[in-house]
Amino acid sequence: MPKPTKTDLAKYKTILQNQLASLRGDVGSMRDEALRASEQDASVDHLADQGTDNYDQGFMLGLIENEEETIKLIEEALERIDGEGDWDFGMCPMCAEEIAEAKAKNAAKPKTAKKAKKAKATKKAPDAWIPKARLEYLPWARYCVRHQEAEERNREIA
Repeated sequence: MPKPTKTDLAKYKTILQNQLASLRGDVGSMRDEALRASEQDASVDHLADQGTDNYDQGFMLGLIENEEETIKLIEEALERIDGEGDWDFGMCPMCAEEIAEAKAKNAAKPKTAKKAKKAKATKKAPDAWIPKARLEYLPWARYCVRHQEAEERNREIA
């Protein structure tokens, strides 16, 4: 995918702002519900009821944590759209790093002019931009699918 246009960026910004407002409202109401549950009378008649209440509260806190992580990712994406992030919106920083490393490696190799022209003609330049279909579905995506999968595998190992 090529770099997102200004029109694309405006569209993604609107989507992200709407999603952010929705999530903040959801997290606020979930927090209120979790606090209300913890303030209820602890003198439950049966231990099973108390266990269920504790489980429900823990589950709710887990949901809040996940939503807050998504909020953070959306805020970072909005910063990248505004040009204030660590990299451009829509770019996979890991792909960009791989491309830069490959260019540095190729620059160090001496080539004849004929071989260089032939290599350029036959080889498609790698792309560091996240595909538009992925950004349409998940506009706060930080990485392309390949690198996102690698990140998730690394998290599972750790």
